[in-house]
Amino acid sequence: MLPDCVTMTCLAIACAPSVAESFDVQDLGAGVYAVIRREPPGLMFDANCVFIVNDEDVVVVDTNITPSSATATLAALRKLTPKPVKYVVNTHWHPDHISDNQVYRDAFPGVEFIAQTTTLEDLPSIGESNYRELLTHGPGFVADLKGALERGTSLAGGPMTDEERASCASDIEQLERLFAEAPATKILLPTITIEDRLTLHRGSRTIDIRYLGRAHTRADLVVHLPKEGIVITGDIVVWPVPLIGSTSYPLDYAATLEKLLALRATTIVPGHGRVLRDETYVKQLVRLLRSIQEQTEAAVARGETLEQVRASVDLSESRQAIAGDNALHRLIFASYVTGPGVEAAYRQATAKR
Repeated sequence: MLPDCVTMTCLAIACAPSVAESFDVQDLGAGVYAVIRREPPGLMFDANCVFIVNDEDVVVVDTNITPSSATATLAALRKLTPKPVKYVVNTHWHPDHISDNQVYRDAFPGVEFIAQTTTLEDLPSIGESNYRELLTHGPGFVADLKGALERGTSLAGGPMTDEERASCASDIEQLERLFAEAPATKILLPTITIEDRLTLHRGSRTIDIRYLGRAHTRADLVVHLPKEGIVITGDIVVWPVPLIGSTSYPLDYAATLEKLLALRATTIVPGHGRVLRDETYVKQLVRLLRSIQEQTEAAVARGETLEQVRASVDLSESRQAIAGDNALHRLIFASYVTGPGVEAAYRQATAKR
């Protein structure tokens, strides 16, 4: 359904008539601003970003997928403050969160880029390969999307709903923007890497950057502002449907989310989707990931093959809880959870044996 090169990277693409109108800047208080994308849920997304405006400088969490998208985000920051960006934290190495570090390097030559240590290995290998594969095979996927849109047929089969139609059109527009801007995109490696934890003290503010374990990738960082009760999760948390791809670690994921919950944040900024004000959705994700873990490990212990595991792992209860009867949400769930998510769990479970 979705090309492997897309599911492997959980690639996120901006989508809107004007890049400058593709997000809302939400004031979370105490000089913290969440840049929340307006795109409808779909198979492509651009990343939420966060500005942490300190006494003398700014820390930015995550960049974007195209230079035009990051340039619009930076323009929004400049409207808020003239202070320089001192650090950019990349929550993981997928291109929607890291591709446009260059925009910040151009604007602030002394900026430092912070990421988890394994990013140095995975970004120039898996990341580069997946990105190039998308540029090669992505136009074919766009052609499929255009065909589905013209026929009015859902990628899941049956008539396309109005929500699916808007999502499909958005994916087409922004994939084409990605292809057009790819030659101008230069992906930069981090300049500061951390194994487990780095605490920044910026004037009166404490910024606690934590590695809680493998989840969406093996390089996921969260940014915790303990005084403000805010946690910025990257793609460990994505709303309204989680993105679990072939670079994910489903057998570890639930434990990592439980560590996230232990931070007791009152405001959760996900990698994609709206700001969350309680733990309800994250707890749903824990139940989903525990179900994937337990069912897959039991199936592998019985000696089942991947195809047998695909048939035996039953996620219908979690799918209903998360996606409900929404056709688009069910399509995303199938594309990222029951497909590559279960396969990634199987790969982990067989490697352990």
